[in-house]
Amino acid sequence: YQSSGAYGFRDQLQDVMALLHTRRVLARGQILEAARHQFEAGDVLHWWNPPAGRGVRTRFSDDLLWLPYVTAEYISVTGDESILNENIPFLKGEALKPEEMERYTQFEAANETYSLYQHCRRALDKGTTAGAHGLPLMGGGDWNDGMNRVGMDGRGESVWLGWFLHATLKRFAPLVALMNAITPHDPAMYLQLAEQLSHALDAHTWDGDWYLRAFYDDGTPLGSHENIECQIDSIAQSWAVLSGAADSARAAQAMESVNRLLVKQAE
Repeated sequence: YQSSGAYGFRDQLQDVMALLHTRRVLARGQILEAARHQFEAGDVLHWWNPPAGRGVRTRFSDDLLWLPYVTAEYISVTGDESILNENIPFLKGEALKPEEMERYTQFEAANETYSLYQHCRRALDKGTTAGAHGLPLMGGGDWNDGMNRVGMDGRGESVWLGWFLHATLKRFAPLVALMNAITPHDPAMYLQLAEQLSHALDAHTWDGDWYLRAFYDDGTPLGSHENIECQIDSIAQSWAVLSGAADSARAAQAMESVNRLLVKQAE
C-alpha cells in the first residue's frame, strides 16, 4: 500500500537533482530539509507529512544513502562547499524492534546540531552493509518499495544497491579529503569499501547475459534467466553503467539484453 500526500526522502532528493543548474537555492534547501529527517543512528524517515512532520521509520536500505550522493552531486555542480558546514539537528527515537518493519509516529528533534557533513557520514556508516555475497543488505526495500519482502529477514542482498553504494562512496570520498582538516577521517576507507564492492559485484552478480537484481534471504537469486518472473530488471543494468564499477564488456552486454528483452520495438 502507499499512504499518499507525504514528502518522500529519496523522492525529493532525486527530483531536486534536476534543478542543480537552474534553482541552486531551492536544491540547497531541499538537501538540508532532508537532513532534518535523519535519525541519530543514521537512518531516515521514509516519508513524512508536513507541516507537523509525522512520518514513518523503516528498514529501507537506500533512502539514507541519497543524502551523501545528492550532496556530493550538488557540490560538484555548484561548487558550494559551505553546505557541508550547515548545522542541523537529528531526530530522536527508539530504534525499531526486531519484529518491527516500520513505525509511523511523531519524532522529535534533538537539541544538539551537527554539520551536514556529519549527517552524510552517519548515513554512509549506517548504509554500508554486507551479506553473504559481500553485497549490501536489502532490508525493507531498495528504491523499489514493492521488493519489501526480498530481504525482510535481514539476510537478503541487493545488487542494484551495490552499484549505487559504490557510486556514493566514490563521489563522497573527495569531500572527506576536503573536510579532513576540520574532521580528521581517512577517505581511503571509503575507496577501499568501494573496491571491495566492485569485486563482490563482479564475482557474484553476473547471470550470463545481464546482472542479477538481488538475492532473497535464503540466497535464491532474483532477476535471473532461471526466474519465471522478473528475469531482468533494468536498474541493475543501467546502474552497472552509471556507477562505473562494472566490467565494460559485461556492461555493454547487459544493456544489449535490456534493449532486447525490455524495449518494445516499433512496428
